[in-house]
Amino acid sequence: MNLWRISLTGLLASALLLSLVSCGGKDNSTSFDGASSDGASSELVLKDKTLDWMAIWPMNPEDGRPELKMFREKYGGKVVDHLVTVDERLEAITAAAMSDDCPDITGFETELLPAGFKNGLYRHIDDLIDINGFGWRDLKPLLDLYQLDGKHYVPTPSVADGGVLIYNKQTIKQYNLEDPRELFRQGKWTWDKMLEMMKAFTDPNDTQGGKFGRYGLDGWNFAYTMHTTCGTALVSMNNSGNLENNLMDAGIERYMNFVRDMKQSGVLFPRWDNDGQIVENSITTGQTLFFDTGMWAYPNYTIRQYALGEDASYVPYPRDPASDTYYRTAGVDPHMVFGGAQNLDGVRAWLDCRILVNQDPELKKDTEAIWLDPNPEVGCGWNEDDVDFYYEMTDLSKFNPVLDWSNGLGVEGVSGYDITNAMWMEDKPWATVREEFIPMFNTAIDNINNS
Repeated sequence: MNLWRISLTGLLASALLLSLVSCGGKDNSTSFDGASSDGASSELVLKDKTLDWMAIWPMNPEDGRPELKMFREKYGGKVVDHLVTVDERLEAITAAAMSDDCPDITGFETELLPAGFKNGLYRHIDDLIDINGFGWRDLKPLLDLYQLDGKHYVPTPSVADGGVLIYNKQTIKQYNLEDPRELFRQGKWTWDKMLEMMKAFTDPNDTQGGKFGRYGLDGWNFAYTMHTTCGTALVSMNNSGNLENNLMDAGIERYMNFVRDMKQSGVLFPRWDNDGQIVENSITTGQTLFFDTGMWAYPNYTIRQYALGEDASYVPYPRDPASDTYYRTAGVDPHMVFGGAQNLDGVRAWLDCRILVNQDPELKKDTEAIWLDPNPEVGCGWNEDDVDFYYEMTDLSKFNPVLDWSNGLGVEGVSGYDITNAMWMEDKPWATVREEFIPMFNTAIDNINNS
């Protein structure tokens, strides 16, 4: 295969999308002979044992990646990396899909959805996996969200975090606050409770010799990532496969007013006074109460550069107090199948390996061992309660997943990030922001629906 290579820029960028099972490169000699035989392709014998992978991070250097080890041992397969840069990834993936050298699988890019389903960039998976078979049947409520014309496209082998708030347990104790994880377990972790805690903590004048004081919340895109907790996506998809604009929804209005309350209460780290930047180590110094990120970053706070150890903790986004039902984004970790994938049996085998290592009770222990490993070179440094709580917060029986399509509208300046940033980076009422964005959203949605 003579597919061009585009050099990878920055190890940090590659870490952004690494699966949780690849916190480190730990060698693992576990045999997969005892894996469940209920996988869709467990009896396959591959004629073509090579899969071509395109993404911003490599599959192969992670020798401890469980699905890669199983693919090698069970099917005799190998994965060839075709690396792209973060900045060029969308164009490179689209160009590769249209080439004669189309790869087989790729990473998950929300900016290419749902257009990627309609234009053939991605292939449906219904004839590649058994939706009602081992593992997949438990994930069907999530897989069903990514449907078009009755076809499924996103083969996530597990429910990921969808975004978390990291905090320092010593800071919680120092300011006599309630532990957010315990509040979540008690059903008391709400927008109101979070704002109450941030107000009690925030003091812009307590600079401790630094440039900024104490603030309740920092992070890149929290206003967007938290919005699904109101139960409504900014842009949803109806049963006919058409996108719908929900900017007039009462739940969205309630949430946007909550964001403005945070801004006007002074609890948000003032990125607008810091050249748009964040301060990731402020959790360590006790200057920030909550830091919004994903679980991929949690090892940075447990055993790596910030090294809080047992004082590190995390909690999912709080619940809308106006609802008894808990809504939020359900994170996904799929390897998407290119529309022009040439080795479909190899893809079947790969997806079989992914579901087994993520859902087989015995094989999951290998992943948990990586999560718990205290060596910063190979492990994640979680504790036992971190592992238990991860399964609690990603249990689909405990929350309703909400899927937002607003970041795939394909128009610069018209996305969920843009509209929520306008709410917290600028001091505008929701009604003003909404009226500014409604016509732009409608035009972009119509273009996709009519494509």
